[in-house]
Amino acid sequence: MTILLASSASLTGYPELVSELGGNPEELVMQAGLDIALLSDLEQMISGDALSRLFDLSALALSCPSFCLLLSLRQGISVLGPVGLIMRKSLTFHDAYKALEKYIHLRSEAGTFRLEIKFGIAIIKYTPHVHGDDNCRQICDLSLGIGCNLFRLYIGRNWNPKAIYFQHRAPPDLTPYTMLFRAPISFQQEFNGLVFDANLLNATIGTYEPEVTQFIGRYLDDLDGSKKQDLVHQVGMLIRDLLPKGACSLKNVAQLLGLKERALQRRLSHESSSFQQILDQVRQHMAKGHLDSPTTNLTNLAQTLGYADLSTFSKAFKLWFGVSPSQYNRQ
Repeated sequence: MTILLASSASLTGYPELVSELGGNPEELVMQAGLDIALLSDLEQMISGDALSRLFDLSALALSCPSFCLLLSLRQGISVLGPVGLIMRKSLTFHDAYKALEKYIHLRSEAGTFRLEIKFGIAIIKYTPHVHGDDNCRQICDLSLGIGCNLFRLYIGRNWNPKAIYFQHRAPPDLTPYTMLFRAPISFQQEFNGLVFDANLLNATIGTYEPEVTQFIGRYLDDLDGSKKQDLVHQVGMLIRDLLPKGACSLKNVAQLLGLKERALQRRLSHESSSFQQILDQVRQHMAKGHLDSPTTNLTNLAQTLGYADLSTFSKAFKLWFGVSPSQYNRQ
């Protein structure tokens, strides 16, 4: 069973907003079962359900139903990473949207976008794939809020959508919604969506660079091609991210996946694997990759791989490959 992941870039502006609303961001993150290090590491993949749970908890604790709508005001195209970059370098707004639809899962699997066009009217619909209170209110508010920000980035600050639709219930205070969208808003609808004139899709983007677009496209295609959906691969990916940060542990990986440690071990066992086995495999792969360079410092490499000292790393390496790291480096 796979776990839907999302980038911690979705927490951009989170500490500041929580503090302004009178809350403690570190306490809320811990209550959601996540590591407070995520507040300063905005390029970490985490469980989409855990992210949604944090947003729901924050909205409730701060008595702010529109929490993620306010959060969207602090986020823009940069939270999309390389997906945002290829959008910025696209020829038209339609090309930028197609890049978003094609590659968004590399940045977030929490939801998907779909474009519908009929009689000159376009609707970008957003469907959440994670669990959340009131039809995943917070994730949907964040996604449509950022979507509106992107429109204004391309079209201009004075642009307004024709209408906004939400599946969730209307909040007690509509002010944040009317201030952001500046358009008619309907709640408890069949879909979440942003409605606009279809001719805007043909609007050109002033930052178009075909060479850059092609380069980033190849990079994202390669990334997509190497992306596997099984839990073993997801754990390995997180281990590779956490090892150089000195933060790799069963507890931390389980937290990022929104699981208890025993639950993660049990799921890995069902896939004929274990955390330690995946950790060893990642360490072996990383060690060989680093030792391909003759200038690699072995002490630094041992630290990068999470070993207490060079001696412990050397013993493990010899068990793996039959030679010491220094001998391997000379081959």
